[in-house]
Amino acid sequence: MDVEKKLRDIGLKPVDGQNFLTNNNTVKALVESGELEEHKTLEIGGGLGVITEKLLENTSELTVVEKDTVLANYLKENFPEAELVNEDALDISFSEFERCISNIPFQITSEIFEKLGDSQVQSSLIVQKELADKAVAEPGDSNYGRFTVMAQYYFLPVKLTDISRREFYPAPEVDASIIKLYPNKERHGVEDEETFFKLVKALFTHKRKKLRNAFVDSRNILGKNKDELKPLRDKIPNSETRVINLGVSELKEIQIFLKRHNKL
Repeated sequence: MDVEKKLRDIGLKPVDGQNFLTNNNTVKALVESGELEEHKTLEIGGGLGVITEKLLENTSELTVVEKDTVLANYLKENFPEAELVNEDALDISFSEFERCISNIPFQITSEIFEKLGDSQVQSSLIVQKELADKAVAEPGDSNYGRFTVMAQYYFLPVKLTDISRREFYPAPEVDASIIKLYPNKERHGVEDEETFFKLVKALFTHKRKKLRNAFVDSRNILGKNKDELKPLRDKIPNSETRVINLGVSELKEIQIFLKRHNKL
């Protein structure tokens, strides 16, 4: 498909966040990674349907969410077999879906990861390379941070391949990657996700510091004062470990300790 010509034909001028995939081999690789079979499948950001068309060859239960009304009308006319939802993906529930295969808008990658993770939807996504690298980073790596913990709490993420920005029209400012996300949160056994992520947000504000110091320095996010936290800073598990070296299991251990002492 000549993407540039097709966009002219339907009278659409791309805006920020609309980057259309042009390489058919990449589309094929993305869809093949999805393990679709007859699973109820979600595509976020259907665009001109280059992924939609390939998905429909592999499943009869496809829902395509497209926020742009011009594109939504185009998809509805050209792919009547798919259920078309002309809404913002952040405003709909993902709980009914078993798979998500998408070239997602880069500016909402983190929010989409969280929504898919909350519903534990196995996913194959095209995302910006930088975030793919963060999702698969190991503790201690420079890319390891709050986003990593969130991604690895919800999923076992596997980066499959990198994609040049030249494979999109218009070309984004960054390269991309295909990442596969296997549901994984039940393995961790975290009973209170709200306080777990509150703790992660607080500590990773100071990710280069030792835990004992980051713990006290993040008191405002934790809603505590220095005098409350100082007596615990040397007793907290992994107190001498730098935050950037803490994995999900260590963070869970810290959460349990703080809840036991009524500090979360």
